[in-house]
Amino acid sequence: MVARSKTKEKILHTALGLLNNEGDTQITSVDIAAVMSISPGNLYYHYKGKDVIIAELFADFETEIRQVLSAPVTKPLALEDNWIYLYIIFEEIYDFRFFYLNLTSLLERIPELRPKFKRLLSLMQTAFELLLSGLEASEHLYFRTDEKHILSERLTQHFTYWLAYASLRGIGAKNPKTMIHEGVYTALSQITPHWGANSEPYAELLRDFLDEQVG
Repeated sequence: MVARSKTKEKILHTALGLLNNEGDTQITSVDIAAVMSISPGNLYYHYKGKDVIIAELFADFETEIRQVLSAPVTKPLALEDNWIYLYIIFEEIYDFRFFYLNLTSLLERIPELRPKFKRLLSLMQTAFELLLSGLEASEHLYFRTDEKHILSERLTQHFTYWLAYASLRGIGAKNPKTMIHEGVYTALSQITPHWGANSEPYAELLRDFLDEQVG
């Protein structure tokens, strides 16, 4: 990747903050320029419109989320690390939350992002399936035929749409960490029906996680 100028980096940083806080539909390239105290023409010199900026931000998100999702692929996680792993995924998604809060509209408006996002979904599902396989191998979880694949797809759906759901319900409106905590706990709860013979360590970690959120 070609190194960006400081001005380009500042544009992207400013745009990300505005898009996350105000929403994609409420922000224009003129707004971004105004916050930066530069002319729209100056911004256009670097990025020719808001959608170009969004595509560049997606490239940054894709790089970061791929690094996170590769963890269980390259090295099996210890049991206690699984919850941290899920939390980090949600943190990455939250850092670029404007994508997920207006996903359908963005993919319709910027169609070149659709195949890239689909590849990320496939990578996420593969990562979850590998994570579940590790827990199955250690007998923390048990799956019948196809259940592991179905659960990995369900978790992928959950991580894709949780922020939109939480936003509608007002979860984490005052404290973003609450939104992430609730999202992780809901994901963990979907795994509990598959507890295996060695499920007690899993159950204990889940109780500790819940106690931490309540506390």
